[in-house]
Amino acid sequence: MKRVASSTSTDKFKKELYEKVRDYFEGSNRSKLANGQMWAKLIIAAVWWLGSLALVYTSTSTLSFVLFYGLHLLSHAFILLNIAHDANHFAIVENKFFGRVLRYSFDLCGISSYVWRQLHNVQHHNNMNVNKEDDGLATRGILRYTPFAKRLKIHRFQHLYVFLAYALFSIDYILFKDFESLFFPFLDGLKGKKHSKITILKIVAFKIFYISYTLIIPIFVLGFAPTLVLLSFVCWQLIVGMIGATVIQVSHQSRSNEYPASTHDYEDFVYHVFATTVDHSYNSSIADWCFGGLHLHVLHHLVPRICHTHYRELTANVIEPVAKKHNISYRTKKTFFEAIREHYLHLRNLGLKTA
Repeated sequence: MKRVASSTSTDKFKKELYEKVRDYFEGSNRSKLANGQMWAKLIIAAVWWLGSLALVYTSTSTLSFVLFYGLHLLSHAFILLNIAHDANHFAIVENKFFGRVLRYSFDLCGISSYVWRQLHNVQHHNNMNVNKEDDGLATRGILRYTPFAKRLKIHRFQHLYVFLAYALFSIDYILFKDFESLFFPFLDGLKGKKHSKITILKIVAFKIFYISYTLIIPIFVLGFAPTLVLLSFVCWQLIVGMIGATVIQVSHQSRSNEYPASTHDYEDFVYHVFATTVDHSYNSSIADWCFGGLHLHVLHHLVPRICHTHYRELTANVIEPVAKKHNISYRTKKTFFEAIREHYLHLRNLGLKTA
């Protein structure tokens, strides 16, 4: 990766990159927002969420309740990755009202869209892989992602327990992390930030709504045993959390990526993106339909307000060839499992005393 480059070469690379992205849309009169595939995902998400919740509420046996409950919580994983992420980057529709409704899809799944935008859009997108600034690196000391983070004795085993930690991802967000981010911020960029009372009240109201339809109604209205409902909630949330955290983390915390001391390590932000991000599963239709574009992450960080269903063509026609032309290292892995392997090895390496 070019840490230091002449302004001329920087300008040429950056100019060509963004010109070709613009030409991709303007040359064929395409919209940067939702296309047919994205509208299909929106319909799938709505039918899946509503239909599975109706099945939960009409369950007549313990087995059917557990299975339908799981089906419903898996819809949350689909919505979080494929709908909520794009919606909170303003990358689905132009209509302000519909766009605002879609942004609340995060809240519908128990996670505050407001807090997400602070942690993800602001902190993560401006500080990828920078310690104490990137939310993706904030683990309360449980995991060590960067050489700049303090190494604890427990980290020697982090490659063994990492996916167990990821399983707690959604439960942590729903019950703790949103409030922790508001009142006890762990990132330097959020410390001292003020939040309006209306914002806090909305977050609390959505949390109550989420707990009500996932736990209170099944127990007190539908009459299912509290133990059954709580165990179903915890077990399925562990699966949702593991899926979500793994898909999110492997794009940045990889053995092949760089971990800068600050955002000033690179002459231009475009180099920061290429240095700290790895793509994977380019030829996978499953990834296209399930990962919300997070597997083609370089493009997302360069132009986050483009709907993810355009990423595959743009990566093939712009990112890869332009990077190659200008001798910029474009990191990519063939499969999701290869990306997971590199993620695992990165954690193992950072857990060693010598790392």
